Amino acid sequence: MSQWDESSTWEGHGLRREVFFFSSRDVQLYGSLFVASEPSRPFGLLACGSWGVDADRTDALLRSAALAMAKLGGAGLVFHYPGYGDSYGDLAEVDLDDLRDAAVDAASEAARRCPELDWILAGFMFGGSVASLARSHTAGEQLLLVQPALRPGSYFRTLAKRSEPLAPGPTPREMMTSGSTPGMAYGYPVPARVRERADEADAEVAAALAGFDGEGTAIGYPLREREEPEPLPERFGRIEVPGRWYFGAENHPRLAAAVAAWLDERTAGEAR
Repeated sequence: MSQWDESSTWEGHGLRREVFFFSSRDVQLYGSLFVASEPSRPFGLLACGSWGVDADRTDALLRSAALAMAKLGGAGLVFHYPGYGDSYGDLAEVDLDDLRDAAVDAASEAARRCPELDWILAGFMFGGSVASLARSHTAGEQLLLVQPALRPGSYFRTLAKRSEPLAPGPTPREMMTSGSTPGMAYGYPVPARVRERADEADAEVAAALAGFDGEGTAIGYPLREREEPEPLPERFGRIEVPGRWYFGAENHPRLAAAVAAWLDERTAGEAR
């Protein structure tokens, strides 16, 4: 452990970086923390990521948001869900409660490592559902949703359909691996426990958003034709970014710039 401890922290260019594990439901989860070496704004950003390949392709967006908050003089934390990335656990067996508790425990760990900060909970894509559910169990009054997917049951039903063959025989994704891949989409499991209670899951997130009495903001691209809007409360602020959303697309510099600008504007009044 001593070699890990020596390698888990880096400092330079006005920032400190820490990587570590923390416990959630007896599973060790990975966390990556960015902190200003000389704090000047009493804010932190906790980023809840998306799912599977969507999370892979938007990892840079999450890290850019956490880094932006640290560069402004605060802190930013990115973590991995149970069974995903560098975290332990079984991704196929999780349900919304597991993911919500992971975000809540990440918030507790962030507060322990960086006390006296007001932590903004942010959800990116499917992570918007996780952040919405976790919000009532964490401190802080601000909720940021970036290109959010707020119907988790519908989200996973769509993923499952994408993995189904259009004709007899293996799908192209199955042909890329050895053997069949039932219950998988783009190489990642679609959690049966969420799919089985899809309508309940959607209603749970909608109720959490309806009961949220803090300050909420959604940042995203314009809706496409015939695309159904996400169930955001009317009182949520909305920031529209030029462009179009593509599932699995990499980077998203305009979203990253909009998030950084929002963080700067929202936290500037508290700068020390």
